[in-house]
Amino acid sequence: MNGMYYFIDHKKKQIHQRQFAGDRCGFLETPVEKREFTDEVEYIEQLEEKNSYEFCPYCQSAQTISS
Repeated sequence: MNGMYYFIDHKKKQIHQRQFAGDRCGFLETPVEKREFTDEVEYIEQLEEKNSYEFCPYCQSAQTISS
């Protein structure tokens, strides 16, 4: 188990990697009741395949801070 934790935005149907998620991901306007945290890889794959969820392009790796 690699300890990967995911943050799911059910409003935008996006899957974020929790340790890299940040302001650029755009989930701040998503209501708390539409947010979910999980470490179940099978669940993530099911959302992706059956429910058309997509991985967020901004948090698949560490974000660089630019000013």
